[in-house]
Amino acid sequence: MFKHSVKKKKKKKTPTEKEKLGVVVKPIEKPRVVLKFIWMQKVIGIALNQVIPGHGTIPLSPYYFWPKEDAWEQLRLLLEGKAWISRNQLHALLNQATDIIELWHDTYSN
Repeated sequence: MFKHSVKKKKKKKTPTEKEKLGVVVKPIEKPRVVLKFIWMQKVIGIALNQVIPGHGTIPLSPYYFWPKEDAWEQLRLLLEGKAWISRNQLHALLNQATDIIELWHDTYSN
């Protein structure tokens, strides 16, 4: 006795109306807050910007230069003054700033 297989026809997916028209709808990206750095031999500059997808970048602070200024502390005070920035986001940004400052310090302290 033998088994013979029957191939099932794959049902063709009919394109949606948007696919027919070639319309691509991207999800709306939320604005985000990012750190910007200026990496130099004697100082490192840190600034805070807001990125609005599709529109550009808005500076939220001047550059704070470490070690001339306590850039981390100035950044912390700035972030705490922005009620719309969550505590989690505040901590994440300060941790990123700490990591970059430490990397810069390790690079130029030798």
